[in-house]
Amino acid sequence: MRFCPHDSSMLYPQEDKRNKILQYACRLCRYVESAPDQPLIYRNERKKEVGNILHTVPSSISDDPTLARSQKANCANCGRHEAVFFQSDVAQSDSLALIFVCCNCGHKWVN
Repeated sequence: MRFCPHDSSMLYPQEDKRNKILQYACRLCRYVESAPDQPLIYRNERKKEVGNILHTVPSSISDDPTLARSQKANCANCGRHEAVFFQSDVAQSDSLALIFVCCNCGHKWVN
């Protein structure tokens, strides 16, 4: 364990995102020191592809009366315009994807 030389509080590990190095910081006085062996910090974020999650959505979901419906969606499979839609946050961590399911043929797509 490491302690702050100014107020004897415990130093907590934190990441210097710019230089990708490990630091120890005091939460009270903002004292910061670099870790002695300077290990690099890597972040591995795994993102699911939207196409991979479409097969997990059942086509019968279009019968769910609690889901939002759109009369302006264009199904590429049958040409009808009514579809249910919902948000999926597994596509990307930064944004949400709207998944549409056609009420006529059950075709699924992402918008």
